[in-house]
Amino acid sequence: MKKSLLVLLTFIPIIVGYIINFTLTVPRVGVLIYYILPLLTTVFWFWLGSRFAHTTWKALPAILIGNATGIISILVYLWQYFLETDETMNMTLAFASQMFSASAPGFLLVKIAILFETKPNITAGAATVVALNVISVVYMIMVFCIGFFWEKHNQQSAN
Repeated sequence: MKKSLLVLLTFIPIIVGYIINFTLTVPRVGVLIYYILPLLTTVFWFWLGSRFAHTTWKALPAILIGNATGIISILVYLWQYFLETDETMNMTLAFASQMFSASAPGFLLVKIAILFETKPNITAGAATVVALNVISVVYMIMVFCIGFFWEKHNQQSAN
């Protein structure tokens, strides 16, 4: 598979994140999409990691290039929420920067994110939301790496 196509495929989680966010308000269908698309995206991300294993890139560059959309998304997210005030925050950037994270199965990862909440009896506070975004990107990087190294192992076993 061409490297340019592989790089283009790294934008799929962002597209999935938009689909999930825009369909959440659709009765029944939105909830179904919310649960199914992140699981399918996980499978896709594993597969994409395995495809990156077939490139001539070494492991670290391949993993960084494969996850660049997620890494850039989380950096923009942290910039907008921690380094900008409410008056200077760019709402478009703040919203768009969460789309990569939205493609991860947040309904599973939120159990970990809640552990970062500092206020008792609040399950969806600011700390939880920030933690969920970071955990989601880390999750996607881990899935990608598992796919990458699984395929590298299979290539070595075949030789």
